[in-house]
Amino acid sequence: MEYVESLKSVEVPDSVNALDIVNALDSVEGLESEMALDSVEVPDSVEVAPESVKVALDSVEVVQCPRCGTFHAGGVFGEACFQARRRARRCARCGLLHEDYDLIARFLHNMEKFDCELYIPDVEKLKMDGETILLPKHVITKLDEIYSMKELEDAKMKQEQETSNAFSKQGCFT
Repeated sequence: MEYVESLKSVEVPDSVNALDIVNALDSVEGLESEMALDSVEVPDSVEVAPESVKVALDSVEVVQCPRCGTFHAGGVFGEACFQARRRARRCARCGLLHEDYDLIARFLHNMEKFDCELYIPDVEKLKMDGETILLPKHVITKLDEIYSMKELEDAKMKQEQETSNAFSKQGCFT
């Protein structure tokens, strides 16, 4: 901390004249070799960088991707392209990528695709835990009802197929 405080008190001249440097060189006196080692004091060296130094960034090539048509860094067909295309597919209503939730909707609720209007009726009240959507109680109840209705429809269709198969088998033997 003392080092930082000492840096604040160091004054750096804005410009140095060449004449001052020449005068300083003329005033330097030579020391004998034995005396030089014993009596010369070396001040702590402090490097002060000017505030106007600009750091050059690594050159990153920004190109228009032929796959997605957007401009992004990192080359064509790279991670940047993948992320740009992924961001472009986000839902305007909820901000989620529906394809991330299609598989879960199919297995848990027997739905073809994730429907944000059904799962998230009020986007303002959307709660998430990481990538997991926390559903309110009324949405869970509604999804259970839809699942039950689809199960009944599937059972009816299966029963109708069995009865039609039974009639077709009887028709073959008469």
